[in-house]
Amino acid sequence: MEKTKTLLLLLTSSIILFKLYLFPPTQSHEDLKAEPDELELTNLNNNHTWPLLYAKDVVSLNGKNFSEFMGKNRNVMVMFYANWCYWSKKLAPEFAAAAKMLKGEADLVMVDAYLEKDLAKEYNILAYPTLYLFVAGVRQFQFFGERTRDVISAWVREKMTLGTYSITTTDEAERILTVESKLVLGFLHDLEGMESEELAAASKLHSDVNFYQTTSADVAEFFHIHPKSKRPALIFLHLEAGKATPFRHQFTRLAIANFVTHTKHPLVVTLTIHNAQFVFQDPRKQVIEGPLLLLILGNSYFCF
Repeated sequence: MEKTKTLLLLLTSSIILFKLYLFPPTQSHEDLKAEPDELELTNLNNNHTWPLLYAKDVVSLNGKNFSEFMGKNRNVMVMFYANWCYWSKKLAPEFAAAAKMLKGEADLVMVDAYLEKDLAKEYNILAYPTLYLFVAGVRQFQFFGERTRDVISAWVREKMTLGTYSITTTDEAERILTVESKLVLGFLHDLEGMESEELAAASKLHSDVNFYQTTSADVAEFFHIHPKSKRPALIFLHLEAGKATPFRHQFTRLAIANFVTHTKHPLVVTLTIHNAQFVFQDPRKQVIEGPLLLLILGNSYFCF
């Protein structure tokens, strides 16, 4: 009897130890909701000044300057963090290093979402840190990769080379119009599939023009496409010139690319040092022969 009890005790202990080895205890849901002072932040200073360590490389934004900054910068990656969050503190140096690697390509910013509750609510921030890439003031992609400088910078560059960006609301459309000087918008049946692929392929041939897509009739109307237009529809907006040119051909990458080529430069241009390359590469260029050619470069005049 004694031997049986001993064996049962040993067997039970072994099972318990085996389970603990395979399934270590994790934080409960209540623990995750704990207040900042209840969290143990090992090996990191538990104070409210640590974001200042990265102010040199990363811009700090709040509810007052967020919209203005987004309106002036096209590609912005935002780290929504909480001052007391261990994982936010752990990510911060890698995020700042990625900002250095992406200097001149994209801006990396930090927002204390625990304090900026209106911004947190607007972008549905439910956990810290949360990382989003904004394009022309519109949230486009959420980052779920490994939180290292190399992975973050590579991910941002990859997303920046995508052909098209999606617009779902008129608020997003309004933000985009404050940033862009010219753009292409496709009014599609779906944001994925053949139509979107054709649009994306055409966009890769025009790095100087940004391409967008939408399925919203309200957004389409905002960009001067009739909401009841037959889809897919497309329009080129030259905002500086105040012109909107509709696309009236078959919706293929080649037809779209040719349309953009012929539309993005007006028929008559003032030749400058900055646009000379594009003018002479334009297939519509005319060769003028005669005894005198007046060439205007900026404010300088040259006779030949």
